[in-house]
Amino acid sequence: MSARPELRVVKPPGCAPVEEFEVFARQFQPILFAILRKSCAGMEHEAEDLVHDVLLRALLRWEDLQHWDAFKQRCWLGRVAKNCFLDRIRRRRSEADRLRSLLNLQDEFDGDDVAAQEELWGHVGEEDLKRALGFLSVRLRHTFELFLQGMTYARIAQETGVPSGTVGARLHHARLELREVLRETAERRRREWRR
Repeated sequence: MSARPELRVVKPPGCAPVEEFEVFARQFQPILFAILRKSCAGMEHEAEDLVHDVLLRALLRWEDLQHWDAFKQRCWLGRVAKNCFLDRIRRRRSEADRLRSLLNLQDEFDGDDVAAQEELWGHVGEEDLKRALGFLSVRLRHTFELFLQGMTYARIAQETGVPSGTVGARLHHARLELREVLRETAERRRREWRR
């Protein structure tokens, strides 16, 4: 087991001495290490980081904290240590969820056979598309119809009174919604065609 790091309080230039806080921190540092080492399951660097976070929060609250009795200070430090630990766990879960989502998205793209997709959408005709446009919101439908007429993004933006970026976003959402609406028809026709 590595040696516990020695606490060192850095004094900003021109500030009043913080000896009282240093005494306080040295008094409670071993307790914080004991609590957080159990929570961190032996990962010493995690416990060190969390002790640092707790003592930083204590320093920020020092104006109030220095006037409390030792029992109240200890309770406050325990609660802050627990919250810091839980915050770190939540951040890790959130990061893991985002990473999992990105990997799933990558799997979807990797699994997307371009030739199969082209073959699927080949079963959808112009009449199907016109019928599907009725499922879009008025804004998306109008933007998509202007695009079908051959207008550029800039011209559609001028016509609708929105920025070009908004036109692009609307067209993107329109395509996604149309794909969802038409997918069932395309898959049904493909099944019938293969019989």
